[in-house]
Amino acid sequence: MSSLVNPKIIKKEAQALVNWYSNQKRPLPWRQSRQPYPIWISEIMLQQTTVKAVIPYFKKFMRAFPTIESLAQASLEEIYSQWAGLGYYSRARNLKKAAEALSQMPCFPKTYQELLALPGFGPYTARAVSSQAFDEPVGVVDGNVIRVLSRRYGLPIEHWKPKERDKLQAIADSYAQYAPPSEINQAWMELGATLCSPQTPSCLLCPAKSNCIALKENKVQDLPLKKARRAAEVWLWQLKIFEKENGSVAFVRNKQAPFLKDQWVLPGLAVKRKTPPRQFDFQHAITHHKIYVQVTRGKSNFDELKNLKVTWISRKGLKEKVPFSIIQKTIDIGLGDRSKI
Repeated sequence: MSSLVNPKIIKKEAQALVNWYSNQKRPLPWRQSRQPYPIWISEIMLQQTTVKAVIPYFKKFMRAFPTIESLAQASLEEIYSQWAGLGYYSRARNLKKAAEALSQMPCFPKTYQELLALPGFGPYTARAVSSQAFDEPVGVVDGNVIRVLSRRYGLPIEHWKPKERDKLQAIADSYAQYAPPSEINQAWMELGATLCSPQTPSCLLCPAKSNCIALKENKVQDLPLKKARRAAEVWLWQLKIFEKENGSVAFVRNKQAPFLKDQWVLPGLAVKRKTPPRQFDFQHAITHHKIYVQVTRGKSNFDELKNLKVTWISRKGLKEKVPFSIIQKTIDIGLGDRSKI
């Protein structure tokens, strides 16, 4: 990989990228500050979620939790209520755990190695925060950067494998030595998000086009290599709604299904199947799980709940305590409101 990295070319290209970024960057709300807290929150939200979708959530979340201390002191239910709709709720749980740890520290860690010790900080997130907030000279490698660097250097590598991904990391790190890390890293990400798109890249507008190997060899559409998709799992989730006269609904901790682990869900049974069931009320997807939900109303005497650890939650409090859309849909069906399905 060292043979690919020419310091003279990198220095010149890094400056061109930074100049391009300075003139073309989008005015995103988390770019208004170099403080590590909003940068961290935005990076976590942007995992598995588009920029356009994240913007309103980010603004709402920062209004609710303007400081690390306020996030650390909030209940998980309060955090869920602000996170509802973003999905991948393990991110929200790790935010709280990390905030609790950070609130006990004298200052926000400035290096990616220190950040890696915190919940939810993987190699990318740790480098993104340390470089953007503190200009630590390390590169970042997310989906956009993988695409740009694979094309720029003409690398048909299996980037989902750690050793192969390390090759891209080494290239990204080398650029961070020749330009302000915060700017060069965001330039790569911005380039991938706006010009070097997966299907219809705007190569003629790219500040790195003169050195792009994939462009020269007409291999832009071939890179990066695509990882085979994980096979979808089919699940039948039979859920029951037990409702008291006061409108509260019975919930239990999910200990059986591989999705929404340890979260409050309706009592029921999750069964993995080879084929979809013929009868179901609605279908829902969580990561690679295709879930077919059957909804029934429990008996009024609640005998089936005797051996379960149940908590009763009012329908008014569901959005805060149980923000998962699959549960909301189930209750809408079971209690008669099909207009939201």
